[in-house]
Amino acid sequence: MDNNWLKEHSFKEIKIEDYDLFSKFIQQSSYFTGLWASNFTYIWSLSQLKNIKVFWKIIDHMLVPFIMTKKLYMYVWCLPFGKGNENHVIKVTKKSLLLCKQWNYIHQQKNSATVNLVNERQFQFLASSPLFKENFFYKKYDSKEIIWSVPKLVHLKGKEFSEIRSLRNKLKREHPTILFREYQPTDYKSVKKLKQIWNKTSGQKYKVITDHNLFHQVIHYYQALQEKIYVATVDGKIVGIVTGAILPNGISWGCIAKTLPGYKGLSEYLYTEFAKSMYSINPRLTMLHVGSDNNQEGLRRFKEKFRPIEQLELYALKLR
Repeated sequence: MDNNWLKEHSFKEIKIEDYDLFSKFIQQSSYFTGLWASNFTYIWSLSQLKNIKVFWKIIDHMLVPFIMTKKLYMYVWCLPFGKGNENHVIKVTKKSLLLCKQWNYIHQQKNSATVNLVNERQFQFLASSPLFKENFFYKKYDSKEIIWSVPKLVHLKGKEFSEIRSLRNKLKREHPTILFREYQPTDYKSVKKLKQIWNKTSGQKYKVITDHNLFHQVIHYYQALQEKIYVATVDGKIVGIVTGAILPNGISWGCIAKTLPGYKGLSEYLYTEFAKSMYSINPRLTMLHVGSDNNQEGLRRFKEKFRPIEQLELYALKLR
């Protein structure tokens, strides 16, 4: 790896201590920064993978996250953070991709550099400028991001939430000792075992389990990452875990949710209790972002059960 080139162009390798810096730039952003994978916790967790390095660089007063693979291919992870209208964001994005193009040329990488993830609201923000079509091609992914209403999940009123109310009530009747509480460090072994069981049971319905690394990083560094972790217990035994946070952009983020088999309605219970906890911290919260449906019908149906207020298309961008 050409460290001199990186140093010459002021690339910084991401550190967990950069949380506040990222937060400042995210708060200053003019566009909707609610892309699930663009928050600091997720971006930093990628840097802990063996085959990836994560860098950031300030370009024209905006912070840009870059990914470098083991084969030395570089691309932009998401849109730049910071102050700027759509034209400024486009210009900084273009400069970022040109840097990637230069690096990739030096390292004989033939694939075009991309902005890996942009959601529909961000895409619309960029597309409002004529510079967008002049500078970028785009590709649409098959999956969509799902956003729920925090107040609706707190109150669960009306016919649209009758199924969730019914599942919660049945769970409580069958397991009257169920309790939702904050995670304690002494829960670690039980939570780790729960994840292992989930991988071998519920996790088998997914083609690929993609959150091994994220789970590990959140459990170990949740305090530095300002993540909240909650567990559900029955007769004192941990049967479920849910993690997330209120992000610097004012959106609540659902990160990880896992349950033991044999507790029907537990996932619905975890998510609604999590929404209540986030709402108690900030009653002005409106959105709970629970990530993509991964283009999997079962996951899509489950997340639609909570009556999404937004289902956002996902895109990748590359230079014309």
